Parts: sequence; structure tokens; C-alpha cells
Amino acid sequence: MTMNNDPVKALKAALTDKLHIDLKSNPVTVALEGSSIIIEGMVEDIARKKRALLIAMGLPGVEGVIDRLRIKPSNPMTDPEIRDHFYAAVEEEPTLKTAGIRAEVKDGVVDIEGTVGSLTHKRLAGVLAWWIPGALDVINSLEVLPPMADNEDELNDALRIVLEKDRLVDALSLTYSNRDYVVTLNGVAGSAEERHAAEEDAWYIWGVNDVVNNIRVEPASVHQLP
Repeated sequence: MTMNNDPVKALKAALTDKLHIDLKSNPVTVALEGSSIIIEGMVEDIARKKRALLIAMGLPGVEGVIDRLRIKPSNPMTDPEIRDHFYAAVEEEPTLKTAGIRAEVKDGVVDIEGTVGSLTHKRLAGVLAWWIPGALDVINSLEVLPPMADNEDELNDALRIVLEKDRLVDALSLTYSNRDYVVTLNGVAGSAEERHAAEEDAWYIWGVNDVVNNIRVEPASVHQLP
């Protein structure tokens, strides 16, 4: 079996060559289970996690992906601490605190359940979980009732709210758009850290498959768009 028709070898090569993941210092295991591929381990950030999963989904012969990838926490926390942080964040959101959202946390993985009134609420709740420093992964199981169709405006609305809420980002200095669940960010940031924070915010949003970050870093500017 050559690499071209061996999904395990193909995915390992992509993790190294395309995503620049050192599989020695960041052990990620890949295995086949029937026609599904299992990917397990820990990566540096949400971008690598999502891109790895998309690459796996696109491999010939792969019909399903079992996701066991985790994100390295910026501040390790216990499961009760993570759960308390999430509920505190939800309590501060008037549109979410009465929705009856529940969170189960096991080994750093936050599973959000319950019902919300819109896709924007579902996406915001997911980002609040991702923002917890100790969260390793987020499973957004929230149900939207009544059901509603997704579209570019819905995703843009969630992105606007998230960027405005992130204290590390000057949302007024950014513009954004999305097509086929690919978000494009433009504008000016005052630092590389701010630029990275805006990109991570986009990746955290449920449904986003890729992010194109065209934000310029201009530390000396007032970084506001004309």
C-alpha cells in the first residue's frame, strides 16, 4: 500500500508537511477503524485541530473521522473549575443565562447541551467555552429551537459579537466576511498577539472550516479603519 492510498500515512505526512506539527514533541496518533480514521493527541491551537480534521475528512477512502484531538491549555484547570468558569460566563450574557444551558466537563473537554433560540446564541456559547484557559476541547451539542437555516449573515453576526466581546481585540479596526464557512479577516491590529486573537476567535466559532487572516500589524498606528 502506497502513501497515496494509505490514509494513515497520508494524514501523518500532512500533519508534518502542511500543519508543521512535530509528531515527536507533539505525539499525535492516527489509526483506521473500518472506514473511519481516528486522530488522537494534543496540538498547539484550534487552527491546527480543525485543519487536521478537514484534511482527514478529505482523504480517499475515509468515510468518517473520530476526533480525539485536544488543544494545549494556556492555564491547566480542574474540571470543576472549567465548569464554574463556563457557567459564570453564561450568567453574564443576558441572552444565554435564561436558556437552560448545561455543561458537562470531563478531562478538560466541555460538552454543552440544552436549547437556545438562534444559531448566534449557539455559536456564542461555544466561544465562551473555548475562551476558558483550561478547556482542551469543546463539543457544542446545543439545539436551536425552532430550527433555523444557516447562512452567511448568521455566521457574520456571531463573528461580530465575538470580536466585540474579546477584550484583546479592537473590533472597530477589523472587517470580515465569510463564504462556504471560510472566514476572511481584514483590517489593522496593534500587535501580533491581537492579530492572532482575532483569528482564534474566528476559528472558535461553530461551523467555521477555515480562516484567512489578512489583518495587518501596525503597532504605531491608532489602528482604526477609515
